[in-house]
Amino acid sequence: MIATTLSPKDLNDLLRREPWTAHGVLDLTLHDGVERPYLLDPRDFAATTAPEVAYDARVHAAYILALQGHRPVWLAHHLNLPLPATDAICGHAEAHGSTGPQNGPVRD
Repeated sequence: MIATTLSPKDLNDLLRREPWTAHGVLDLTLHDGVERPYLLDPRDFAATTAPEVAYDARVHAAYILALQGHRPVWLAHHLNLPLPATDAICGHAEAHGSTGPQNGPVRD
């Protein structure tokens, strides 16, 4: 077996090409009107290493609270986020469950 070492850039490029590496990221449009990928869960290593992924503490808090069962309207009101964004966050939380993102193939 031959071991190779990837540079950080090569590793990042490889991770971005894989469709399953960004379970902790969701494209959202907040009050500024610009859609961008936001980090939901910092446990997703691939997401935290991607330079284009934005972090907003309210988005992260909304994801954690959605995992605990809070609904989109409540999140939008208490975290000052647009309702479409909190709808998407809650849907993502339901899809991935309380275990959070997986850095590997999604299993049914």
